[in-house]
Amino acid sequence: MRAALLIPVLTVTLLGCPGGDASIGESCTDHGSCSSNLQCLRDICVERCDRAPECGDGYRCAEDGICHAATGQPGDACSSEVDCRVGLSCQVEGVTTRDDGLLQASCVAENAGRPAGDLCVDDRQCRNGTCDLGHCIDLCRDTIDCAAGTGCTAIPRIESNGLRYEGCLQSRGSLSWSIPVDGTNELVPLPIPDSARGVSVLFSVEDPNQKVGAEYLFSPDNVTLLAPEMAYYSNPFVRHRPELGQSVLAMPATPTAPLQAGMYNVRLRSFRRGLDMNGNPVGGTAIPSMTAVLKLDPNAVLDLHFYFLDLTDHPCRQTFGGALDATIAQTADFFQTTYITQLRTLIAKGGVGLGSLTYTDLRNHPDLDGLDVSNVSSLLSLGAHATGINVFFVRTLTPVGLQAIGPNPGPAGLANTRQSGVVISIDTLCYRNWTQLARTTARELALYMGLYANSEIDANDITLPTHFDPIPDSDSSSTNLMFNSDLAGTELSDGQRFVLTRSPALR
Repeated sequence: MRAALLIPVLTVTLLGCPGGDASIGESCTDHGSCSSNLQCLRDICVERCDRAPECGDGYRCAEDGICHAATGQPGDACSSEVDCRVGLSCQVEGVTTRDDGLLQASCVAENAGRPAGDLCVDDRQCRNGTCDLGHCIDLCRDTIDCAAGTGCTAIPRIESNGLRYEGCLQSRGSLSWSIPVDGTNELVPLPIPDSARGVSVLFSVEDPNQKVGAEYLFSPDNVTLLAPEMAYYSNPFVRHRPELGQSVLAMPATPTAPLQAGMYNVRLRSFRRGLDMNGNPVGGTAIPSMTAVLKLDPNAVLDLHFYFLDLTDHPCRQTFGGALDATIAQTADFFQTTYITQLRTLIAKGGVGLGSLTYTDLRNHPDLDGLDVSNVSSLLSLGAHATGINVFFVRTLTPVGLQAIGPNPGPAGLANTRQSGVVISIDTLCYRNWTQLARTTARELALYMGLYANSEIDANDITLPTHFDPIPDSDSSSTNLMFNSDLAGTELSDGQRFVLTRSPALR
């Protein structure tokens, strides 16, 4: 059971009594002095509250919209920031838990630090003495204790061995933070709050000749979700494998294994090329960096950011009126009426709505106009938008015949990484049309957001049999959008929609 609300010391006029006639800003002696839709706070008539921060430090907001002064003294038990008097904050105490299993907390002197919601690295940087998920967090009992745009949710605390407390956390969009890593082979905790719907984790090393990624992943109840012996394409828990320079881990990978709240543990490593005499990966020398991004709400809107390399004198320019750049694309019928309309229709099949569109020319990168795949990271690192997905149109892709390229999955919710976007070749229009190019784009976006191809050959060994999507209702049919052919279908299953709508790329 939750801790009982502290009994306020203020005496208030019953709501059933007629209100006075004092307006906002006028003096008052009690609530009855003010108009019935107002309250008397600090001897002034003000609007009733919706959230505790509207009342000011040392007050809580009751369900009737009245602010009540807190009574918590130093050392008193508390479960919310609103339980403690002015100048105090409610802070967790080590690993001691209450009867409800949540961490015990008490009122202590507040720090001269950052407010709730600000970025932080450790508790000392926060006014409230609590830094988790890279942000200062106020303890709470209910969402009414939290500022607008945040909600009360259970958060596992690394310093308390994964035990949880309830804190005010951003309630919309995606939340990102960096996780410290000290060595080349380290077990790193990954806390997932109750409100999270999806997570994307980016691993990077400075040396592009070394691989980086998770070797093992353990769930909050210590189930092994990822291990070297587990097949990449058939893993129902997580989409991930180590890659050169940078890799991404995405969950959930299927609806049969939804994201679980609690403390995951990641065995993070860097690897050098090749295998040792026993056939095992050779340990790397680069210390990885790790950044997590959480999807925190059910909204499913995808913003797209179009970048246009120099397409002048393209051999198939008649398919786009002889010229295509950021200005033309915003008004041209072939782009807006044909391409964007079809793209909107296709992503809607995945339960996702098309949101804001931006258009940018990239004219100072002639070496990237005709892009070799070995240089794709140089282009994708120019993807400046963290929300949504960056889409780059290039003149050609090499090797010849490649229509699009991008990471699978991509670093959702992060900008300017070596994988921040997808690349589409305009060369495709020499033998396809804008409607078909929209399908190619939609499939590439879905791969970035964590979908599997519904059947595919292992790129490391084409002699291996075809691998099938572990999403139960995603068959290998050519009618599916994820079928590996530019002339295939446009359908998506319920399970595929489940994965797409949990991508941190969405807002």
